[in-house]
Amino acid sequence: MSLIKIQDFNKHISSKKNSPVYLFAGEEAYLIDYCLKKTESFLDAGDLNKEVFYAADSSCEDILNALQTLPFLSEKRVIIVKDLHKMKAADAERLCGYIDNPVDTSCLIMLYSSNYKKETISKRKELLNDTISSKNCVSVDCRKQYESEVKEFIRNEFNQKGKNAASGVISRIIDENGTDLLNISNEIEKLSLFAGKDKKNITEEDIEKISGYTKEVNVYSLSSYMEAKDLKKAMFVLEKLIEEGEEPVMILSAIVSAVRRMLDAKSRIEEQGMSPQEAASSLRIHSFFAGPFLSNLKKHSLKNLKESIRVILKADTAIKTGTSDAVSALEKVILFVCK
Repeated sequence: MSLIKIQDFNKHISSKKNSPVYLFAGEEAYLIDYCLKKTESFLDAGDLNKEVFYAADSSCEDILNALQTLPFLSEKRVIIVKDLHKMKAADAERLCGYIDNPVDTSCLIMLYSSNYKKETISKRKELLNDTISSKNCVSVDCRKQYESEVKEFIRNEFNQKGKNAASGVISRIIDENGTDLLNISNEIEKLSLFAGKDKKNITEEDIEKISGYTKEVNVYSLSSYMEAKDLKKAMFVLEKLIEEGEEPVMILSAIVSAVRRMLDAKSRIEEQGMSPQEAASSLRIHSFFAGPFLSNLKKHSLKNLKESIRVILKADTAIKTGTSDAVSALEKVILFVCK
């Protein structure tokens, strides 16, 4: 077989057929999470027959033992291996053998939450190639989506909620959220709830009312864009906040919270030896948002985050004492964090 698109995966699930092995690979965390939930729901093995492994912290021996354990009051066990892109080469080599001869009583689901085309470890690359080409596996391409695909995604999401959205509405959603499916999904949910059961057509006026450039939305967006190191959008949001009369001290407070959260997570991973998932959990980041947060965290170095705190302190002093223009001080902070 080969990597299939998300639309083909939906058809596969609808056909009520199951595969002994699944691979969800790509940089779009939303799609990986979507495929995982769909598959878990379809297999309906229950918590007693589900085990989750993190590739960096688990041995192939443990994974294989779990796969060979018989299910309890169910047809199948579900074994999920997350962060496949961090699996040790020796473990990846052993897992290749399983792909060729999987057991009937278990379903192996592997999550490769990175750009699989850039895999450099030969044994992991071999595992990916063997999995994608195997007749025993359904492999789904969860790459970042093109704008045309995002438009189709928005249209389908609204249709599933019994709503229609004109092309202008769809374009507006993309303009304000980019092609990040998690943000877009949240926006669609808000718009659908705002419209209510009786209203079928979503208009740009609806967007203006609930998801236009409000202070609350912009403060949240500013933090998100800084985490993603999207300088252009972060500066755009800052401009909107200033235009709306938001106090510079309040904007700086939001920036501080975002940087401290990243610094805390990075420190726990690199200095305390926690796994990324353990760090996210310890900071009480919801599992649904942990994927995008951890993906963005890779773009920041521990050194730069520590230095960012010093830059923020200087900006705070400058704003409160009036020794520097508040907007310029905020711009410098954003530029430093996103550089």
